[in-house]
Amino acid sequence: MGVPELRLDEHGCARLRVDDRIDVNFEASGSSHLLHIYCTLGPVPTSDRERTFEQLLSANLFGADTGGAALAIDVEFNEIVLCSDIGNHGWTAELIMSRLQRFIDAAETWQERFAALQSTAASADPRPPAAPSFLSV
Repeated sequence: MGVPELRLDEHGCARLRVDDRIDVNFEASGSSHLLHIYCTLGPVPTSDRERTFEQLLSANLFGADTGGAALAIDVEFNEIVLCSDIGNHGWTAELIMSRLQRFIDAAETWQERFAALQSTAASADPRPPAAPSFLSV
């Protein structure tokens, strides 16, 4: 995997666009020697939440279905994210690239799986879609 040189901006953030469909975000941790990496999978579901959350939580167990990353809810933006971190103490460039590739592979898989979960949830929702000018209660 060829990665262009990344530089953190004045806020300690950078973004890498992968295959024109996945944004991998990098954010420096202010208090530790970690670089957080994360990818947004989509909005928190509004229907069939229990089934969706069960699948996401099950995938987190021992990182087996996430490539060692974690699936989480970003409450500030109401989104499901895949997240991990990379340390900077004694890590070789090869180890960092291997960890990043593993994260990207998991992000690609989870974007597809999450889209399928959302599609299934939407088709299972018995409520008709609300008209654009009306509230659905």
